[in-house]
Amino acid sequence: MIPDLLYDLPLWLLGAVISGLAVAVTLAAYAGFRRIVRREFDSDDRGVAMAVLSVVATITSLLLAFSAVSVWESFQSADEAVVHEADTIAELARDLAVYDSAESRHAREVLRQYIQLVADKEWEDMRTGQASAEAWATADNIFRAVGTIEPDTLKRQALLPEIWARTNELVGHRRDHLYTSESEVPATLWLVVLAGCMLTMANMFVLPPSSFNISMIAALAFSLGLVFFFVIAMDRPFAGRESISDEPFRSALENMQRWDDQTP
Repeated sequence: MIPDLLYDLPLWLLGAVISGLAVAVTLAAYAGFRRIVRREFDSDDRGVAMAVLSVVATITSLLLAFSAVSVWESFQSADEAVVHEADTIAELARDLAVYDSAESRHAREVLRQYIQLVADKEWEDMRTGQASAEAWATADNIFRAVGTIEPDTLKRQALLPEIWARTNELVGHRRDHLYTSESEVPATLWLVVLAGCMLTMANMFVLPPSSFNISMIAALAFSLGLVFFFVIAMDRPFAGRESISDEPFRSALENMQRWDDQTP
């Protein structure tokens, strides 16, 4: 529902655009309302409007808080899935290196290819919630490569179950990070929250157009815009300037290379 173009903006500019737009639309609506409804509301009218405002604002605040908490939890879940997958990759790479056979070395190279594909190609695809078919095929090839390993010593017999456990964990964590890359606030929730915000602001339009009242309306619109900015910035864990970094994968790749450089 959120245009991809917004996620290309710097955070400060994204915040300024969303908050400024909220203020501009609200003040324009207020001016239009005062132009169409050419009457002054008495104290009783304003009292009823403020009473309704307190109820609507409470409901809207709860919806906004729910949205903010939901996107933050999704962001944290995606970050944890990436870290867990990178940790599993590092453990699997070391297990394969210690196993030290032609088959395990081949499996390790396939694992290296997988890391590079995810970091270099799939990360950009996940910006729009897409997975790389090539990365999936390489993940499948890891299984095939591990399946060719035949233990011929007691040490290798002990290591092989660990290798299989790490390989299965890798696929599980991969599914987790791909699932979280697809997470976003449902369109229905956006519509309900937007409707609640409009009702909240509409109840303030009964206030006379004094400088103080206009500044209060603008302040409320600005605060709502800030919440929308936070929700939008966190809505897609792998998009925007606050997106999850691929550094855990690149660190795992560097660790593999360091191990290879230290191996005689």
